[in-house]
Amino acid sequence: MQKAKILGLLAAVLIISAAVLGIYFWKTQEKSEAKVKETIIPTVFVHGYKGTVNSFGHMLNRFGYESGGKKIAMRIVVAENGELDLSGGIGKYEKDGDSAVQILFEDNRASLARQTIWLQKAMRYLREYEQVKTINFVGHSMGGLAILSYLEKTPVDAAYPVPQKFIAIATPFAGIDKANYFKLQKDPAAHDLKVGSAALQLLVKEKAGIPKNIQVLAVAGNRNNSGSDGLVKVSSVFYAKTFFPKGAYQERVVAGPDVTHSGLHENVEVDTLVSRFLWNLPDGVEGDSDANLDTVPNAKK
Repeated sequence: MQKAKILGLLAAVLIISAAVLGIYFWKTQEKSEAKVKETIIPTVFVHGYKGTVNSFGHMLNRFGYESGGKKIAMRIVVAENGELDLSGGIGKYEKDGDSAVQILFEDNRASLARQTIWLQKAMRYLREYEQVKTINFVGHSMGGLAILSYLEKTPVDAAYPVPQKFIAIATPFAGIDKANYFKLQKDPAAHDLKVGSAALQLLVKEKAGIPKNIQVLAVAGNRNNSGSDGLVKVSSVFYAKTFFPKGAYQERVVAGPDVTHSGLHENVEVDTLVSRFLWNLPDGVEGDSDANLDTVPNAKK
């Protein structure tokens, strides 16, 4: 009987020891994976006014996500009540160029103020649950304004990833000067997009909140030398230069007869600009690119 008790006690000790060691190694591995994930710099893509999953979906496909074997690291759909619908995650084996995060606003006509709050919630999630310390941003049209507003209103602290680079594609930093456009568009987002709107004035007023070390590229479209992509003037896109220090800011024009506002995120020249600026890659897509990238030199102030 005594021997059975001793054997039972030894078995219990062995089981407890194995469990403790298992937990220790699991925790060690978890910490190791978290450290690796902290070194990844995901790129967050934010659609514009009335944008959908396709707004950046095709560009991401051209970069090789989903259709080319890679998968978008994460897709975050933000509901009207601010709840996050998540798919995917930042993996420990990913590299910077493999870590796209697509943000989708369920209410794609919401005000700039609401979009900013939703973006903050999504970025807090990336920092807390995905261990993301540093991020890049790419925004199309109003998505660029949402990112700018986020940069102004969000503290650079441990609760949020630190923004490193920001690309604004066809973003109307000075508003949209097209009266006919607003005859049909009358929702909160459209109101904010008007030249001289309170939302745009607030962006100018609060620009001191922008992180000092962020690098910025503004990309504008010029269709048939009209000075516009059909909706947003080149001068409105390049008004971005008033928000950022000279050494941190660049601007480029993509010109041609087929350039359109919505088509800029489907443009191979834009793909190349994005991949060069974010990841120092010579080309954004497979195969040759005949992109004309020297239409405008680095901006001068």
